[in-house]
Amino acid sequence: MDIPSKRQRAVAEVLLVTVTVFWGGTFPIVKDSVAEVPVLCFLWVRFALSALLLALLAGKELCNLDARGVRRGVFLGVLLFLSYAFQTFGLELTSSANAGFLTGLNVVWVPLLVGPLLGKPPAQGSRIGVALAFVGLLMLTWHSPWQLNPGDVLVVICSLFVALHILGLDALTAGYDGRALACVQITTMAVLALAGSLIFEPVSWPRAWSSSLLWALGITAVFATAYAFWVMTAFQRWTTPTRAALIYTLEPVFAAIFSVLLAGDRLTPVAWAGGGLIVLGMVVAEAWPVLFRRPQPS
Repeated sequence: MDIPSKRQRAVAEVLLVTVTVFWGGTFPIVKDSVAEVPVLCFLWVRFALSALLLALLAGKELCNLDARGVRRGVFLGVLLFLSYAFQTFGLELTSSANAGFLTGLNVVWVPLLVGPLLGKPPAQGSRIGVALAFVGLLMLTWHSPWQLNPGDVLVVICSLFVALHILGLDALTAGYDGRALACVQITTMAVLALAGSLIFEPVSWPRAWSSSLLWALGITAVFATAYAFWVMTAFQRWTTPTRAALIYTLEPVFAAIFSVLLAGDRLTPVAWAGGGLIVLGMVVAEAWPVLFRRPQPS
């Protein structure tokens, strides 16, 4: 496997940061939209639109995807869908603050699993960055009283599937076109979400197409899904799984910022400090190899 250059890693990490911007920025939009349609109904339509867009962009690369690549894409899509499903049903039984923090536990799962599963133990700077981000996530989503309930268990399972998807992207995407592989993933998610909607929800197709719903579907399908998962599939392997997981902790930070700007929410000083710790964790992970580089023998 080719070792990415420093420039490739930097490009990849900047692109992954843009993914968290879109995820965080669309959070208030999605929150309003699921008040109009059931969650899985919204998700399968969003995923189907994204899959269609990715299929058009991939073109012949999608046709050239071999059976092994299709199986890998389906496997990654199943992992991703399970993370969405456990989070969705967990949210019905717990608070959004608990869900936000517990979903972010993938930043802990990844460094715990990356060594045993992929043989890539995290560097010291990444370990410290993960610890800072973990504390920051707790502070960002803190509320009182903070209690555990059955929904929390579901969201913890969600965080495990998020971590497995991150590790899967590192292990299974090399040599494949990012658009084609992302298309298979998102198509798998659309099919599973449609099946779930047909089984568990009263309607599986929006009864009314308001301008806000169309806007939300368009924005999330293009930027938060098609673009996001193309970037993850094509570029995440240029960095380490631990560093990628650390970058993804920026999602709740951007979600909080956009919630303040777009929805008029207010954050406590503790929450702002938590967001700052998450950013600090990224800075430490990036700066550690430079600040503590071992001198080369002359």
